[in-house]
Amino acid sequence: MTKYRLINNITGWVIFAVAAFTYLMTIEPTASLWDCGEYIASSYKLEVGHPPGNPVFMVMARFFTLFAGGNTSHVAATVNAMSALASAFTILFLFWTITHLARRIIIRNENDLTVSRITAVMAAGAVGALAFTFSDSFWFSAVEGEVYASSSLFTAMVFWAILMWEDVADEKYANRWIILIAFLMGLSIGVHLLNLLTLPAIVLVYYFRKYEFKWKGFLISLGISLLLLALLMYGIMPGVVKVSSKLDLFFVNRLGLSPNSGMIFHFILLILFFVLAIMSTLSSADKVKNSIFAAGALFLTGVWVIFNSALLNLLVLAAIAVFIWYIADRNRVVLNTILTAVMVIMIGYSSNAIIVIRSAANTPLNENQPENPFSLLYFLNREQYGENPLLNVFRGQYFNAPVIDYKEGKPKYVFEDGKYIISAHDLKRVYDPRFITIFPRMWSDQSEHEPVYREWGKIKGTPVSITNQSGEKEIIRKPKFSENMRFMFSYQFGYMYFRYFMWNFAGKQNDTQGTGGAVNGNWITGIKFLDEPRVGTSDLPAGMKSDTSRNVYYLLPFLLGIIGLFYQLNRDYKNWWIVLLLFLMTGVAIVFYLNQYPNQPRERDYAYTGSFYFFAVWIGLGVLTLFEALSKLTGEKIAAPVAGALCFFAVPVIMGSENWDDHDRSGRYLGRDVAFNYLNSCAPDAILFTNGDNDTFPLWYAQEVEGMRTDIRVCNLMLLNTDWYINQMKRKTYESDPLPVSLPAKKYYDGINNQVFIVEKVKEPVNISTIIDYVNSDNKATKVQVSATEILDVIPSRTIRIPVDSAKVIASGTVKSEDAGKIVPYIDIKLKGSSILKSQLIILDILAHNNWERPIYFVTGYHNDALGLEEYFQLEGLAFRLVPIKSENKSWIDYGRIDSDIMYDNIVNKFVWSGANDPKVNLDYHHIRTLIVVKSRLIYARLAKALSAEGKNEKAVEVLDRCLELLPADKFPPDPYYSDLIDGYFTAGASAKAVELTRKLSDYYFERLNYYLKQNPYVVSSAEYEIQSAIQYAAKAANFCESNGNKEIADEINEKLEAYYADYVGKRQPADE
Repeated sequence: MTKYRLINNITGWVIFAVAAFTYLMTIEPTASLWDCGEYIASSYKLEVGHPPGNPVFMVMARFFTLFAGGNTSHVAATVNAMSALASAFTILFLFWTITHLARRIIIRNENDLTVSRITAVMAAGAVGALAFTFSDSFWFSAVEGEVYASSSLFTAMVFWAILMWEDVADEKYANRWIILIAFLMGLSIGVHLLNLLTLPAIVLVYYFRKYEFKWKGFLISLGISLLLLALLMYGIMPGVVKVSSKLDLFFVNRLGLSPNSGMIFHFILLILFFVLAIMSTLSSADKVKNSIFAAGALFLTGVWVIFNSALLNLLVLAAIAVFIWYIADRNRVVLNTILTAVMVIMIGYSSNAIIVIRSAANTPLNENQPENPFSLLYFLNREQYGENPLLNVFRGQYFNAPVIDYKEGKPKYVFEDGKYIISAHDLKRVYDPRFITIFPRMWSDQSEHEPVYREWGKIKGTPVSITNQSGEKEIIRKPKFSENMRFMFSYQFGYMYFRYFMWNFAGKQNDTQGTGGAVNGNWITGIKFLDEPRVGTSDLPAGMKSDTSRNVYYLLPFLLGIIGLFYQLNRDYKNWWIVLLLFLMTGVAIVFYLNQYPNQPRERDYAYTGSFYFFAVWIGLGVLTLFEALSKLTGEKIAAPVAGALCFFAVPVIMGSENWDDHDRSGRYLGRDVAFNYLNSCAPDAILFTNGDNDTFPLWYAQEVEGMRTDIRVCNLMLLNTDWYINQMKRKTYESDPLPVSLPAKKYYDGINNQVFIVEKVKEPVNISTIIDYVNSDNKATKVQVSATEILDVIPSRTIRIPVDSAKVIASGTVKSEDAGKIVPYIDIKLKGSSILKSQLIILDILAHNNWERPIYFVTGYHNDALGLEEYFQLEGLAFRLVPIKSENKSWIDYGRIDSDIMYDNIVNKFVWSGANDPKVNLDYHHIRTLIVVKSRLIYARLAKALSAEGKNEKAVEVLDRCLELLPADKFPPDPYYSDLIDGYFTAGASAKAVELTRKLSDYYFERLNYYLKQNPYVVSSAEYEIQSAIQYAAKAANFCESNGNKEIADEINEKLEAYYADYVGKRQPADE
C-alpha cells in the first residue's frame, strides 16, 4: 500500500496543480460585481460586512491581502487568488475522496494491488476531479473574492477527514479525526453554513463502520444526524449568543456594568466549565462530578434554547441532562469525545468575537453594528433581511393570504444612557387561518411574484369569501395544495435546481438570467433532437453563435455520472448511501430549506456546488464501469489506460475547452471602472445616494481599498431604513463629513418611524425644516394617537418646500453664475400615498439641514426615495445632481438637465473603461446589463445632443465616436439606447454616420427576427419580449431617419418590420390558444 499511497499523493498534487493553474490564470484582477466588492473591502480593513459577517473568511482574506505589497490596486487580485487556491485544494480533496471510494471497490486486498487497477483508480480520481474543476458553477466561484470557494474547501476537507477516520477507526487514537472534523465545522460557520450539511453523512459513515447494516439502525442513525444538525444550527449557534445577551442584560441593567461585561463573563464560564468537564472525564470516574461539569458546559452553549417556548426549552434541557447522566455512567470516553467536539466547535464559532471587536471600533463599514450580544444576535440571525418561511417550511401562509391582525413579537433592545432599553417590539402579521398550509412554497406577497406563482403553479384555486379592509365581501381564490406542490417541483426543484445541475453536466444556452421560457438561461446538450423542441434550432445569428457562455457537453458528464451512480450502488451500496445523502443534502434539501421566491435578483447556482461536487464523485466512478467492461474484452492492462483516456477526453477535455472562454476573467475591470465613474461624476464632498448591490458594493471597494474619492459619502437608500446605518451616516468617515441628520436616535430606532403617516393638517406648502421639527417634537399636539398605548409621529402636509438662497447656490458651485437667472426661489416636494418610509424621512432631514452646502447626487430617479425631485436633476455623468433649476425633460428616460461642460469633462477626461473594448476580455451578462442599467450609451447620446444644441457639433460627434469606440456593438450588443446614438449623429449633422449606424442596427435586429420567427410556436411565444423589442428599436431608428430626411431608408426598414410583425402574430397564435 506504500506504493499506492505515493502514487495517489503525487497524482493528487498534479491534479491540484492543473486546477490551480486554471483558476489563477482566469481570476478577475479586481473586484467583481455583487457581494465581492464588499467582501474584499471588509477583509482588507477587517470591517463588518453584511450578515452573518463570515469572520473566518475575512481573516483568511486579510492574510492574503498582505501579498499585495502595499499596492491597493492588487488587493482584490490577492483575495481572488485565495479563492482560486481554495478551489484547487477542494479539487485535491475531491481527487483523494474519489480514489478512496474507488479503491474500496476494486482494490480490496493486496492481491488486487496491480498496476492496472491502480491506474484505473487514478483515472477515476482524475476524471471526476477535473470534471468538477471545469464545471460551470464551481469555476465561476473559484475566480472571485466570495465565500463559496472557501466554503467548498471546508466541505471537501470534512468529508475527506471522515473517510480517513474510516481507515483507522479501530486504532487507539482514531477519534482525533472526529475532533478535527468538529473543529473544521466550527471554523466553517465563519465562512458559510453549507458545510454543516455534511453532518448527516458523517454520522452514516460512523454507523456503517461501527455497526452491521440494518434498516432500523440506518434510519435511527439518519434521525440522530438530523437531530445533531438541528441542535447545532438552532441550538448552539443562536443559543450561545442568547445566553450571553441575558447575562449582559443582567450585568448592565442590574449591576451597572459596561456593555459586553456579561458576554465576557459568559465566555470565561464557558472556558472554565469545558476545561473542568474534559479534565474530569479524562481523569475521574465520579459520575456526579462528570455530569455536573458536562451539563454546565452544555448549558452555557445554549444548545437547549431552541424554541420560543420556555417549557419546551426546559424539556430539551432535561433530555440533555438525562443523556449526560446516562453516558457518564456507561462510557466516559464517548462523553469526553462529545465534550471535546463541542468545545472545538465553540472555538471555531468564537471567530464571531472578531465581529464584535471590530464593530466596537466603529469601522466605516459596520453593517448592523453588532457591538453587543443583542445586536450580534440580530446580525447572526440575518434579521435585516426580514422574515420568510425558511425552516417555517412546515407551516405558513399563501401569497394572497389576507392579514387579519398584527401581534407583538420579541422586544428590540438598544443601549442608551448606560443601560439596555426596549426601543420597540417586532410586529408580526396574523393571517386568515384558512390560507395557512403545510409546506408553504408560494408565500411571498410581493405583487411581482404573484403572476409567476400563477404561471408555474397553474393556479385555479378554491374560492374563499373574505371581508376586505373596506368592510366589503370579496372572493379570493386560495391556491390548492396540489398547486402549491406543483410550484415546488416545477419551479423550485426543476427550474432553480435541476436547470443548474444540467448547466454543469449537459450544457448551457447562455448566461442571460432566465425567468422561464425558451430564450434565456436554459440547459442544452448540443444534441439536436433534445434541444430544438425546448430552445429552438442551433443555426443561430452571429451574435448568439459567438456568445462565449454557450457551452455544450453532449450529455457526456451527465451520462458518465449516472453510470457511476448505478455502478457504486451495485458494488458498494453503503458508500452509495453516503454519497447520495450528501448529494441530496447539498442540493434538493437546500432548495427545500431556502424556499425561494420567484424572479431572484441573480441566478443561484453557486449555492448548489456542493451537490455538483458529489455528483462528480459518480463521474469518477463511472470510469471504473468502462474499465471493467473493457477488461472483459482486452484485459486489465489495456482496459485501464484506454478507459481513462476515453473518459478524460470525453468529459474534462470537452468541459474545459467549452468553458475556458466564458470563465476567463483576466483583464476584466469593468465592475471597478463603473464604481470609479460613479464617484468621478460627483463634485468634491458630495453626498451620493445609491440603491442596489451593484451601485453600492463596488463603490465601497473603490473607497475602502483603493482610496478612491473618499471625500464622497456613499449612502445606500435601502440601508437608510435602518437605525445602525443612519448612526454611521452621522459620523465622519475619512474626508467625508457627517451627513446633516438632526433627528436623534430615538426617532429612528428599529421599529420606530419605519413608516411616517401623512396627516394633512395644512393644505399649503410647509417649510422642510418645520416638517423635521414637527416630527422631532415631543409635543402631543404633533402626534396622532392610534391606540391606548401607541402614539405616532406624522407629516402634517403633502407639500414640503425647500427654500433656495440663490447667492448661496452660486457661491457653493451648485449653479454656475451664468445660470443665475434660471434659479427657482424654492422647490416643492409633493408627497404621494399615505405615508413615507424612514429612508425618505432621513432624506428630508438631510435636505433641510444641508442648506445647499454639499452637493447631493442620486444614481437614478423615478423611485420612491427620489421624492419626485427628478425635474430638478442635472446629469453630470453616471449620477444626477440636485440643483434649483427646473428641467423641461420629464420623461423617465431622459429626465434632468445637462451641464455639458461638467459632463464632457467627466465623461471624456475622467471616465475609465479599462479593456472594455478589448476583444480578448470576456464580459458576462451582468456586466453588459450593468451598462444598460446605468444607461451608458444614452449618457453619451444626451451629452452629444446637448453639445449640438449649443452649436458644438464637432464636439458632439467626438463624444458619439468615443462611445462607439469604447462600447462597441460586438462587445456590447445593441440595447434600448443604441438608437439614441443615431439621433445624436443626425442632430450633430453627421448624417452619413447616422445612416451607417441605422443600417447596422436594423441588420442586427433583422437577423434576430429571422431566427426567432422560424422557430416552433412555443419558442416564438417565449421570445415575445425579444421579438417586440427588436421591432420597437429598429422602428425607433427608422423614425429618426424619417424625421431627418431619410424617408427611403425608413420606409425600407418599416416595410420589413411590418412583414416580420405579421409573421410573428401568425406564429404566436397557436401557442396562445
